[in-house]
Order: sequence, then C-alpha cells, then structure tokens
Amino acid sequence: MAFALKYFLMFLLLSMVTQGQCRCAFSDLQIGAVRTGRQVAGQPEWKVTVVNTCNCPQKQVTLSCGGFAPVNPVKPWLLRPQGRTCLLINGEVMPAGATAEFAYAGQPYIFRPVSSRVKISCMN
Repeated sequence: MAFALKYFLMFLLLSMVTQGQCRCAFSDLQIGAVRTGRQVAGQPEWKVTVVNTCNCPQKQVTLSCGGFAPVNPVKPWLLRPQGRTCLLINGEVMPAGATAEFAYAGQPYIFRPVSSRVKISCMN
C-alpha cells in the first residue's frame, strides 16, 4: 500500500510541475488563404495567413511550396523558396498566438506546415 501511495504522490507532484509547460509541434501552425478581390496580371490575388496556435514561440517555420508559381515573387523576407519548401519570415520567431501574412497573385495553392523549431521545454 505504501509503495502505491509513494508512486501516486510522485506522479501527482510531477504532473503539477509540468502543468505550465506546453506541447508544441509544427502542426500547431494554422494556415488559411482568402481572395483579396484584386487581380494582378489577370490572376487573382490571395492573402495567406499563418497563425501559431501553440502557447510557445516557434521559429524556422517552413511551408510546403513545391509547384508554387506566383505571378510576381513574394518578398523573400516573408516567404523565401528553398527547393520544395519555403522559409517563413526569414526563420524569425513567431510568438505564441502570432500571425504572419503574405499575399501573392496566381493559381490557388495549399500551403502546409513542414517543420519548425520549438524550445525543448515546450516539446515535453
């Protein structure tokens, strides 16, 4: 009985200590796109919004962008192509709840989060 009580109390203490930590992954990045109503070179313009829905900051956010072909390149500090992926906002930190936006004209493209870096304390 004392053995079970000892482990129960240790479990309870550890769960209280880790309660404030968050668990984040690049899947905590929500991406949406809407038409702006403008046209550029005869192509519709789209506004893409990326939101960090995690309680921890994320950096080095990369999105899928293989086959992405906008009429004009997106400003590279907002979205920099790197092969089949694109680096968002120069890899800078996206604080918890932060939003990054960029616009492009061309065919609709579905961006997906590919990777990001999160503090180790936020991944436990």
